[in-house]
Amino acid sequence: CEAFAALRPLASQSGNWEIMNRIDEAEQSYRYMVGYAAEGVHDPQRDGIYEGIMHSIRLLCAQTAYELKSQISTTLYYSTLRMLRMRPETLQQIVERIKKNESEARMALEVPGSKIEDANPMRHDREYAESSLFQWIWTMFPVVATDAAYIRDLIADTTLPSTTRELALTATMLNLLEHYNEELLLVLLDTYDSCPDLQIKAMCCALLVMYKYREIISTSHKIALRFDNFADNPQACTDITTIFLQFIRSRGTERIVQKVQSELVPKLMKLRPDLRGKLQGMEMPDETTINPDWQEMLDKSGITEKMEELSRMQAEGNDVFLSSFSRLKNFQFFNDIANWFRPFDPEYSEIAEFFPKGNNPLSSLLNHSGVFCDSDKYSFALSVKSVPPSQRSMMLGQFNEQNDHIEEMMQTDLPDPAKARENQANKFVQNLYRFFNLFARKAEFYNPFRTPMNLIAIRPLDKILSGEGRLRLIAEFYFHQEFYVEALPIFQKLAEKEPTAECLQKIGFCLEKSEQWANAVETYGKAELLKPDDPWTLQHTAFCLRAQNKTEEALSYYRRIEQLQPENASIANTIGNCLLEAGKAADALKSFFKADYLAPKGNRSRRPIAWCAFLIGNFDQSLDYYDRITKESPTAEDWLNRGHVLLATGKIKDALASYTNAIHTEGYSIEALAKAFTNDKENLRKAGVDCEEIPLLLDKLRYDNQ
Repeated sequence: CEAFAALRPLASQSGNWEIMNRIDEAEQSYRYMVGYAAEGVHDPQRDGIYEGIMHSIRLLCAQTAYELKSQISTTLYYSTLRMLRMRPETLQQIVERIKKNESEARMALEVPGSKIEDANPMRHDREYAESSLFQWIWTMFPVVATDAAYIRDLIADTTLPSTTRELALTATMLNLLEHYNEELLLVLLDTYDSCPDLQIKAMCCALLVMYKYREIISTSHKIALRFDNFADNPQACTDITTIFLQFIRSRGTERIVQKVQSELVPKLMKLRPDLRGKLQGMEMPDETTINPDWQEMLDKSGITEKMEELSRMQAEGNDVFLSSFSRLKNFQFFNDIANWFRPFDPEYSEIAEFFPKGNNPLSSLLNHSGVFCDSDKYSFALSVKSVPPSQRSMMLGQFNEQNDHIEEMMQTDLPDPAKARENQANKFVQNLYRFFNLFARKAEFYNPFRTPMNLIAIRPLDKILSGEGRLRLIAEFYFHQEFYVEALPIFQKLAEKEPTAECLQKIGFCLEKSEQWANAVETYGKAELLKPDDPWTLQHTAFCLRAQNKTEEALSYYRRIEQLQPENASIANTIGNCLLEAGKAADALKSFFKADYLAPKGNRSRRPIAWCAFLIGNFDQSLDYYDRITKESPTAEDWLNRGHVLLATGKIKDALASYTNAIHTEGYSIEALAKAFTNDKENLRKAGVDCEEIPLLLDKLRYDNQ
């Protein structure tokens, strides 16, 4: 009763009397139901009637909001809706106009001596009509069963241009991202079943929609039944998995990849700030890499081959081409929302002159390379058009030189339907990614790529994605793309079925990368039970313990690795580092000497040896090492430390000269020197330096270096 009372005045403001009449009908049905209940009449269908009324109220609320927004909203969606309402043309009339224009264009090209540009007026009219069709389907609401049936038939109509059909498909997806409608989602799934040329794209669109409305469709019997049928279709299962991997891959386009060594190791070496400069240059074990033993297991499972193919597709340039072509989306062509989804057509009126029939170098480059998505192809072609004619001729001439090579490559490549489907999914996802992230009014749209799109969360896909083989492939792809948060629950699920050492190691690695140090140590412990004395497991356990400042515990693990690999120089260095952190400079010095002996030329441990010698009071040995270091490629820290040793031995003038060299090192300053003195104050005091004199020495340096 309150819902009807609140909805009625809003519906009245919309001016749509059909909505008002439907509110009256729904409320009347509700009154009858309430009346029968008050009289004690038993109605076994009451729950169903109540649910139907609730569904009607929700739909009427959505329609009311739709009508009110259509009057005042400035978004592209409602601006487009208002424009369409001013036109008398129906969707059916638009489709007939497209057919008429396409027929006239073909007839114009059949005239002897005709050029492709002769069909441009008709093609331009068809393209305009296609944009109208896209806008009409996109803004259609509510979509009733007859509307859905018409759109289904339109997409399946092979007498229409393929461009028209695909624009209708993507407009359907965009409509669903605005308003969920089960019948319209079934149109996308029907297209997968009935249109071989649009299968991959239809499934891509459907999965995007399903992920947004995953909670709603989790209770849909129709959707569940449809995917039960897909689960019995090997090609459908493969396509869904392939598309899922492309969604994962698309996330890499916005991730700024940084060298782990430049951000993780400095953060987690757990060296105090005052120690990092003292020990720089020392060889450390790479505690961020994956276990090389995993590769053999992947090879045996057949996943390696699949990963290599996906890596090849990755190398083809989602990151590179997005950054390259993002600056080429300012052509007027991209102001029309439909054009972001338009399949590349060399006969498109605006670029047709560059694609004459016959041996066309530009056409070969764009259509045969398999590298560019449709959106980027239009960007490239429009860029060529904007080049001055003289330079354009030169450019096309260069393309012509490469054309024979491209044709030769095409002839040597054997057809591979599976790879062709993967590439189609890859390029279509790229196309979608560009629209949702580069369109000028992108903020007005739901962006499915803004958050991780984990299709495992879609309940109807359980039977397809829960198989161990597919689940393993998805987990490995997440893992190798460094999406450890997403890989973790899948590996955990796999470990529940078969807790292998490899699986537990990867769970531990995911936890480690998520900085869940204690859980990682616990998981590595389980892996060690299955695979004792594995150096990789021990090393990563120690790394996680150090991240928790449990240096002594970490040291025990490094000692175990040392027993297994006594010739490992980097482990000897790490042990020295741990001992130094624990304040055991004399013991640390022994480990650094061992590392220095074992290390190959160029990876010597001179700096840590020099510093440890200073800490234990062996100033002659320390100075000898610092003298050798400063004769090669000294850093400011080297000159600073050498100055400390000279200061401790009473050679103040020499110490000031060494400090001056530090100040004059690029990137260093007197302020940095003052801060270093503060950090090293306790070590200087233990070395016998009168710390009260340090401010005087700093002022002397300031005067001398003004």
